[in-house]
Amino acid sequence: MDRCSWANGARLLFHLFAAVNLANAVHHDYRYAQLPELAVTLRLEPPLWGMFKYISFLGGLVQCGYYALALTYDLWRLPSLRNLRDYILATFVVPLALTASLTFWSLYAIDRNAIYPDLLDSIYPEWLNHVLHSYIVVYALVEFVSTRHRYPDRSRGFVGLAAFMAGYLVWSNYFWFRTGIWVYPFLGDIDWYIRVLYFALIIVVAFVYYLIGEHVNRVLWVQTTGN
Repeated sequence: MDRCSWANGARLLFHLFAAVNLANAVHHDYRYAQLPELAVTLRLEPPLWGMFKYISFLGGLVQCGYYALALTYDLWRLPSLRNLRDYILATFVVPLALTASLTFWSLYAIDRNAIYPDLLDSIYPEWLNHVLHSYIVVYALVEFVSTRHRYPDRSRGFVGLAAFMAGYLVWSNYFWFRTGIWVYPFLGDIDWYIRVLYFALIIVVAFVYYLIGEHVNRVLWVQTTGN
């Protein structure tokens, strides 16, 4: 088996592993990692839409869908699949992985109870926390190294990312308007203007992460073709 065949096989196995690992994490998060009803009573969680209000869960769905798509392209190399694969990676996978991971661990380091109270240790196993907040970045890095991607026109990528980020911002505020409870309780503990600045910062850094991914992809693959 030549070097190219080995590389293709390794890439396929990586996509299979990442897709299965993320699917298992998302399933476990949805099926078993549920806060008790007491959390609603104590106003720690809005009583609406279950896990679909959390960016880590939504991001996990996106990541899982991406690696399943990449695996499909490994098996059936259709140009349309490649174009969709590359667009999703550039616009959603990389920015959301970095946003979810770096935001979570930064807040965790500043004040763990603000983002991940001790009571969650009995609900969310450590492996699940790391898959949804750490491994997603590792997978993105491996993807960059193992697979050449053609980034879309920046304007198209920015439109997709802006739509997702704006949509989630509206989505999270919707829960507050309906219930008076923020999806993430620490948002209720800060002044409104700091909350606005926080939302603005999250959106800005998501676009910065997009540009970082674009630059990394260009540096790694500027002199190569294929995949």
